[in-house]
Amino acid sequence: MNVYRERAHLVSLLAADYPSTIGYHDPDEPDWAVVIVDLPTGQASWHIAPDDMDLFDHVRRSEINTWDGHTTDEKYRRVREHSARGGDA
Repeated sequence: MNVYRERAHLVSLLAADYPSTIGYHDPDEPDWAVVIVDLPTGQASWHIAPDDMDLFDHVRRSEINTWDGHTTDEKYRRVREHSARGGDA
């Protein structure tokens, strides 16, 4: 299993537990969907490889890009803050 597939499994789990959408919103990566997960600590998003889309059947499709402009550093700060809270809101 490659690292993208492994990461996709974890992102899929987050997307099952928090409000999320997925869509093709990045003009620089038109073949990769972007999943946006709304954590209690803020939004986090990841590109999803075409081969991993089967893991995201449970996520609502959206043609509207709701990305809040967060950077990778901001995304992982939000993930760490959420983890530090024990996953609670």
